[in-house]
Amino acid sequence: MNVPVLRDIFHIKEFPGDAKLMILSSIIMSLSQGYMFVDYPIYLAQMGYDSYTIGILLSVPTFVGALLMIPIGSLSDRYGRKKFILISRLFLLFSFLILFFTYDFYLLILSGVLQGIAFSNASSSFSALLAEKTDSKNRNVIFASNSFLSGTFMGIGMIVGSIPPYLRTLMNISIFDAYRILFAISILLIFISAFIIYLVKEEYKGSETYKIFPKKSKGVVIKLSVLGLIGLGAGVIVRLFSYWFYLKFHVDVNVLGPIFAISQFVTAFASMTTPEIASRLGEIKTIVLTESLSVIILITMPLLPNYYLAGVFLVVRNFLMNMSGPIMTSFTMSLIPPEERALGSAIIQFFDAVPRSFGPYIGGYFFSLGYIDLPFYFTGTLYTISIILFYTLFKNAKKVY
Repeated sequence: MNVPVLRDIFHIKEFPGDAKLMILSSIIMSLSQGYMFVDYPIYLAQMGYDSYTIGILLSVPTFVGALLMIPIGSLSDRYGRKKFILISRLFLLFSFLILFFTYDFYLLILSGVLQGIAFSNASSSFSALLAEKTDSKNRNVIFASNSFLSGTFMGIGMIVGSIPPYLRTLMNISIFDAYRILFAISILLIFISAFIIYLVKEEYKGSETYKIFPKKSKGVVIKLSVLGLIGLGAGVIVRLFSYWFYLKFHVDVNVLGPIFAISQFVTAFASMTTPEIASRLGEIKTIVLTESLSVIILITMPLLPNYYLAGVFLVVRNFLMNMSGPIMTSFTMSLIPPEERALGSAIIQFFDAVPRSFGPYIGGYFFSLGYIDLPFYFTGTLYTISIILFYTLFKNAKKVY
């Protein structure tokens, strides 16, 4: 397949300077996100927490972020996006300082709250600021490039996340101290990422009014918000994937890190192919096709006899489910006017994040009862409903901005 976007990635010097800075900041943060995604649930289990409690701890950041997403999105549209991204890095820094010093339950809750505040500040603001650095001709390419590079470095982070068991043996330290090394790396990466964002010049000067709901794009925002079911489904199992492997096949992060890294590398490459596929099939059909195939793979995973096959299916599932991500983001931005993008994005993410925040709690509860495969079927059902709704609501949609 001819992949022009993949060709363009090797000409990234042609991208606007600020877009390159934002992509660089994003990939630096992705390193930390990679090993935290794989390691954190297993780290909590090794610190003595049960499945139910792990579900609670994983739910906190998303729930807090969801509660704050809309007001912060609106403030971002009014006062500018850059400052809110920088604020997010500050809260994230405090969160990892807590993780570095302790695994006390109540302080882990506080760490999760700080992560949620960071998420709410950065989520919609980053997409809106990056969209400002694009135009209708290069937006798909730049968003796909950001997804490709961030995904690639997230995969590298997952490989880095496999080292705690080795560090424990080689350095004769506790497993807690082995993980503290990863948390220290995260603290350094946050500083670097924040400095790079500081260098970005923001042209958007803000809006004179404070909005609690977008006016021009309210119809689009309402329709996209209906798709929050996919957030609940994702929360129930996706955040617990590594923990499911840990419980079902009894494998540690030194095995899971490479498996998830391969999955992430393949997914990153997939994000670069979707602009070409979308140009042929159309954005809507591309999103529906790839996500539908991923559901079939997902509900098959619990039937597999070993972690090798399950790992292969995980790679294929993530490839299909996530390859349309940058196209979905670009498509959403093309339906919302620039002055409403942060708020509109925040509202859409709110209705995805609220149900998603309860997902790990539900998944952890199923795990605690011994039904570790049930979340796959629960998620598959919700994904299917969401895909049908998306196609029904947007099959005739036209890009405006």
